[in-house]
Amino acid sequence: MTDKLSDEEIGRQILAQFMTHKVPVAGVLRRNYFTAVRDGDFQRGLNCAIRNDWVRIKLRDRYSYVLTPAGLAAGLSDQARAAQP
Repeated sequence: MTDKLSDEEIGRQILAQFMTHKVPVAGVLRRNYFTAVRDGDFQRGLNCAIRNDWVRIKLRDRYSYVLTPAGLAAGLSDQARAAQP
C-alpha cells in the first residue's frame, strides 16, 4: 500500500499543472488538464489550493479553474526549489 499524500502535496500537484501549461495569472485550465492528479485526490487538492488562494473556481463553470497571483508565486517558487541541485 502506498503512502497517502497530504492535501498540500496534492494542491501543489494542481499548481504544477498550471506551471507545465505556462498559464499566466487569471489564466484558466479545465478539469481535463489535470489527468496527472489522481481522481480520488483531486477534490482534496483543489480544496487546499482554494483555501491557500492559489486557484479559484471560474464563475458559471465549476470545471474551470483560474490561477491567482498567489498561485503563480507559489508555483514558480516550487519550480525554483525543484531546479536547485
